[in-house]
Parts: sequence; structure tokens; C-alpha cells
Amino acid sequence: MLSAVITGVTDGATFGLMALGIVLVYKATRVINFAQGEIGTVAIYLAWMATSRPGTTLAQIGPFSFGGLGLPLVFAVTLAVLLAAGLGVAMERLVVRPMSDAAPLTITVATLGVSTVLGGLELIIWGERPQNLPSLLSGQAVGIGGIFVDRGRLLALAVTVVLGVVFYVFFKRSTFGLGVLAASQNPTSLRLMGIRLSVVSMFTWGVAGVLAALAGIILAPTIGSFHPYFMTLILIPSFAAALVGGLTSLPGAFVGGMVVGVVTSLSKYVASRYLKQDIPGLQFVAQFALIVGVLTLRPRGLLGGEA
Repeated sequence: MLSAVITGVTDGATFGLMALGIVLVYKATRVINFAQGEIGTVAIYLAWMATSRPGTTLAQIGPFSFGGLGLPLVFAVTLAVLLAAGLGVAMERLVVRPMSDAAPLTITVATLGVSTVLGGLELIIWGERPQNLPSLLSGQAVGIGGIFVDRGRLLALAVTVVLGVVFYVFFKRSTFGLGVLAASQNPTSLRLMGIRLSVVSMFTWGVAGVLAALAGIILAPTIGSFHPYFMTLILIPSFAAALVGGLTSLPGAFVGGMVVGVVTSLSKYVASRYLKQDIPGLQFVAQFALIVGVLTLRPRGLLGGEA
């Protein structure tokens, strides 16, 4: 059981990273970004191509083929994260901003369409064959209380904690951070502060892209392989984490990720320990049951509330 809890906490860190991006966009625009997952998947593919050996055909776009760049992993990850941020900004400029007068629900559906398009492009460009991405931290697993934990999982936990602290300080101490919080609640006050709504929107979608890329690049080596629509599968528990923690709370995204991760891991443990079998889809049942339970007792989530 201790092993299941530790695994759940480290997995929950990845869910928390994704949930941070979901909550950030929702706080600023009241839109739920369903394209968050596929932005992360594209970033994984870009990092994989950047680290791969030159000369091997890795992608095909019409008559054009592309191979690896042979970059060191750190540079490849940096490039992929920056391109993911650019993809988030491009999505805001080309999809979200032209629909600024539409209802948030309409824009949310549009993000679902973007996710489908990105997934389709992944299949066309890279194919459906699973690929492998090197881990950011190589070496043996780390022992915690007699339980060995993959270094990538610990990295996800460390990154989530650091970003959580950075975001907390940013939104509490900076004028622009307070402006992001005010964007969806009182846009008139935001304009009076001299902050443009368009800048806030671009910032939040770009940062959401960065978080999706980091989560995917950390998670892919831990699982072992990745494929098209890879991060959309992670979007389900990440969305659960955002709902459980509260769609309006950045600390809630982190807490929700931990809760969802532990509940998911414990459900697998109970099935294998007491039912003596692996039940396909049990983790999704546990996640949706958790969502229903939390939202029934506290509709705003554990830490949700207006800024």
C-alpha cells in the first residue's frame, strides 16, 4: 500500500502540472482548454525529433521528410517547450481571439476541435507507431522507505512544487499577476490598471502550452513510450484534478493532482491485492467517482473560490 501511495503522489504531480494549465486558462477566460493534452503530445514529438540521430526519416509532410537534429536532451526540451508556448499563443490568436464575443462554452468546444485536428496531424506526420523519449534524469530509481521510485516521477513532483510556489508569488505579488486574476471577473478594472486583455489572454494560453509540454516530456519516459493522442489520455485525470481541487484555484490544481493520483493508484492496488486481477478501466471509474463525490459535497472543489 505504501508503494501505491508513493506512486500515486508522484503520478499526481504530472496530473497537477496539466491541471495548473487548465486552471490558469479557466481563471483568465472561463474556457476549459481540451487542446491542452495534444499540445503536450506535439511537444513530446518535437523533443524526440530534436534528440534523435540525424539522417533517419522521422516525419513526413507531403513530399517533405524530416530527420533528427541530434541535439543534447536539455536543448531539445527547451526548444520543444518554447514551440509549445508558441503553439498555445497561436491557438489563442487564430481560434480563441476571433471568437471573443462567443460564449465560453462555444470556445471550449472549439478547443476540442483543435485537439482533434492536432491528433490527426500527429497520425499523418509521425504515424501511429509508439516511440521512446530519453528521460531527463538517468540512473537508478531512488529508494524511499524501502520503495523504489523512478527519478522521472520525482522530477515531476519537484517541478510541480516549484511552479506552484512561483505561480503563487506571481499572482499574489505582481500587478500583471493580479491582472490575470481580474481578467474574467472584472475586465473593466483590468483596463483601468493599464493591462490589455489580449496580452493577458496570450500569456495564459502560452503558459498553458509550456505546462503541457513539461508534463508530457517528464511523463513519456516514465511510461516507456508515447504515441498520437498520448497526452489526451492524461487529460482525463488532469481534468479530474482541476475539478477536485477547484477550477478557480491554482493551489487546488496541485492538491487535486495528488488526490487523483493517490486514488487512482490505490484503486489498482485494491484490485490486484484483494480481487486478484487487473480490471481494465478501473482507474477511470475511480476518477469519475471521485469527481462526483467531491462536487456533490463541495461543488466549487476542495479549494475553489473567487480570487
